Amino acid sequence: MVHAVGPTGQLIARTSGERFPTEGTVVVDATGRYRGRVTRVFGPVARPYFAVRLRRTPNPAEGVALVGQPLVAEFGRPHATG
Repeated sequence: MVHAVGPTGQLIARTSGERFPTEGTVVVDATGRYRGRVTRVFGPVARPYFAVRLRRTPNPAEGVALVGQPLVAEFGRPHATG
């Protein structure tokens, strides 16, 4: 789930289970739409946060709308190109 939008426009999200994405993993929203790639994993080992770089920086209204939305890591497509 998206917790915040960082100052550079990256989404800050937190994992919900034992699995967590690695850097470069493709991330989609609940509808399966491509949202971006994981650029950084940080925080507590048990349930880390991760940063997602979007295709473009969201404007303030888009950023507010993204907070609270679920994200899904495409574990079968790590480091996919596109």
